[in-house]
Amino acid sequence: RFNELRKKIPNVTQKMLTRQLRELEEDQLILRKVYAVVPPKVEYRLSTLGTSLAPILVALKQWGDKNIGLFGKPIMPLESE
Repeated sequence: RFNELRKKIPNVTQKMLTRQLRELEEDQLILRKVYAVVPPKVEYRLSTLGTSLAPILVALKQWGDKNIGLFGKPIMPLESE
């Protein structure tokens, strides 16, 4: 859900998160489901294409962890840590 994502990403504005989610949806990396309820409810999930990026992102994180001394501390740790 939008508010859950917003809480997990510090300092993100509503406008920026909305823009990024729209771009990810347009690129078919996430799926958006709107429920016809009051208050409005929208859920996001990774598409098959988005899920296929997981191994690449894990490898990139591992590379970053290995080479962190060259760049400094991460801005935001991943939730799995």
